[in-house]
Amino acid sequence: MNNDTISPDILHKGSADDVLICAPKVALPLYLTETTIQSSTHSPVLRSYVSCANQRSKFDISPDLQGKIQMDGAFASGAKADDGWSKVRALPYQIVAPHLLKEIETAGLRGDSPEHAVAELCNSIPAIQRSSSFQFINNADNYFFYRKAHEHVPGMMFIEAARQAVYHHLYHHTNHARGEVTVSVNELNASFFAYAELMYPIELVVDNISPTDTSSPKKIHFRVAFYQRQTLFATIDTKATVIAIRLFEKTRNIFIFSDDWFAPIKQSKLVCTISDKQERKSDVMLMGLGKNGCVTTTPDTYLIDPVALHILYEGKLSFSGNILGGRQGKYSIWEFPDIDFNELQNMSDMIKRGFVHLDEATLGALKE
Repeated sequence: MNNDTISPDILHKGSADDVLICAPKVALPLYLTETTIQSSTHSPVLRSYVSCANQRSKFDISPDLQGKIQMDGAFASGAKADDGWSKVRALPYQIVAPHLLKEIETAGLRGDSPEHAVAELCNSIPAIQRSSSFQFINNADNYFFYRKAHEHVPGMMFIEAARQAVYHHLYHHTNHARGEVTVSVNELNASFFAYAELMYPIELVVDNISPTDTSSPKKIHFRVAFYQRQTLFATIDTKATVIAIRLFEKTRNIFIFSDDWFAPIKQSKLVCTISDKQERKSDVMLMGLGKNGCVTTTPDTYLIDPVALHILYEGKLSFSGNILGGRQGKYSIWEFPDIDFNELQNMSDMIKRGFVHLDEATLGALKE
């Protein structure tokens, strides 16, 4: 895996085919504070900034480009200016790279790159206040987003790319770590100013709209801006709560507090067996499952009580519990005499991933 490739796991995806972003970099701020400038006096990047009010310096951009990226109220679309974003936003490499290459060459730093120069400059900026840049992956043949032909990039594809960028930014610019927290989205707002063409590269820039000194924020507001041909064509805002995994799992235990029954969506994802103390076992199909019992096909092996049920879901999640045989009709009906909380949690995790609710009529038919 090279430096441009992003692992699917860090983006909460299960396959590289689902990854829509690559080439993560620190993005260059539109404004620099006096503190940052004083910490980087030898940086060639500073040559592209001009002094402005409030002890800040601003990246020098032509009026034409200011309109294209909707900067400081110069909105080509006529939309209202967002002063809060202007204070914290960063710029795409599509715009800054040509400027920085000239300044690097003028400074006699041949061989240096704009990305390296920006990273060095931003070292003095707290990580929580930095922005990220990514390249959008679009081969126009994605198995999901291009199931029909498009003459532009589908808007839903950008929403998924923004979600991935939010996760990557969170794990690299805060103290939150993958596997310890999850992101619960409270609000998602997308604005599209133009169509995105298939033929040209697209860059994403993630900005923290509500900067804070807290390195482990419980609330986040990230804006992902999309650029093509040096023009802003969309923004997607994500407001979310960052929740510890343990707390999240407790709040997602709706199954544990109900008496509902469920049926597997795909039997092929389950391996279900019933065994006894004599190590005899029988493969069965799981037809219905609840916290008080289950319904299976009738075992083809004679088993002596006590017997136990074993379920393996997708080769990852498992459940085991003692069962008591009850009345047998077309199917075998079993009861769980005792299940500890951990096994109940395992059962809940499986049900949330691959089961559907059984209504009373369907459940009654199974138990006939």
